[in-house]
Amino acid sequence: MNNRYKSLSLTIGASALVIFLLCAWLVGSHAPALNANDAALRSLVNAHRTNWGTAFFTHLTLTYNSTGTTIIAGFVTLVALLGFSWRAGLQVALTVATGSWLNHYLKSLFQRPRPTSDVLIHYGGWSFPSAHAALSALTMGCLVLLILRTKWPTKYRHPLATLAVVFALLIGFSRLYVGAHFLSDVIGGWASPFLTPSFTASYPTRSAPFSGPSVAARAPE
Repeated sequence: MNNRYKSLSLTIGASALVIFLLCAWLVGSHAPALNANDAALRSLVNAHRTNWGTAFFTHLTLTYNSTGTTIIAGFVTLVALLGFSWRAGLQVALTVATGSWLNHYLKSLFQRPRPTSDVLIHYGGWSFPSAHAALSALTMGCLVLLILRTKWPTKYRHPLATLAVVFALLIGFSRLYVGAHFLSDVIGGWASPFLTPSFTASYPTRSAPFSGPSVAARAPE
């Protein structure tokens, strides 16, 4: 990964950590402003629900259950294992497992109740941070890091990385749409992967065997 990507990763990581700490402080202190804004944003989303939106986001959030999360995490682990090394595969697996445990711990620590009104799908357990948002950000974040490590041309790497980010964003928004979480739960979930040490650690630099032309063979980006 070149210096440009390293600088971008550090900036994103530091910003996400600050955002999570801010959300955690506001949730933990039961800040009236946060609760009011969360309620207002939920009302706004609920007022703009549509038939196709309800069908799409309900299906998406139900598909990304524990089984769906395991399948996607297994796929990303396989990409790391076959495309890079067994160490990269092990790192992805440990990252997802650690992130899942951390999410459960944070939920039990904050014990924030879930929304109870205008809910399309009812869930048990605590609300902050959103596990769906956290694990989708974690697995897709790992995939993005792996994609950017390859020697594929930029015209392939950037669209694939963008699709992974969009998927994580859609998963998070689906939780807000169906009423399973408040917006601050989702934002906290998206930012929480940067609390996982193995996620913030650098991945192996060896490019994948199926990576195509080398960086040196391409024009400067």
